[in-house]
Amino acid sequence: MENRIETLRKFIENLLFSSAAEDRAVRFNYMSHMNSVSQFCALIALRRGENVELATMAGLLHDFYAFQTLNAENHAEKGAVLAREVLGELKVATDDEMNLICSAIRNHSAKGSVHSPFDEVLIDADVLQHCLYNFTIPIAEWEKSRFENLAKEFGLDIYR
Repeated sequence: MENRIETLRKFIENLLFSSAAEDRAVRFNYMSHMNSVSQFCALIALRRGENVELATMAGLLHDFYAFQTLNAENHAEKGAVLAREVLGELKVATDDEMNLICSAIRNHSAKGSVHSPFDEVLIDADVLQHCLYNFTIPIAEWEKSRFENLAKEFGLDIYR
């Protein structure tokens, strides 16, 4: 059986390359973001003792609805539904694993709330990617406290 993470990556890449040329740049940006978030998910899950493989999968799929539809409105809730369909179609997760992944996706936009430890991995990975994508851009007010907590957790000197 192929690696589940690579199965998801190939699935998303195939959709990117088969999309209309005029949509490809936007989809590429979403895919780049999802890949980066998945790597931060792995790092945070390792640090916190959460399931690294499932966290990586959640990161890969967390903005899949926006990637697929080019519409970010209510993408977390709609994305959880779509992620369940994709995971089921690809047969890469059990029902319990799908529940865990889809809960994290559903809650990843609720950065002002605290959720399950697994959900927090994805939320924090999304914040890290937003804040480190281009460090010269000011951090959004609604992500600042989470980013400061992550900086402390990982020993980052963010006030140079």
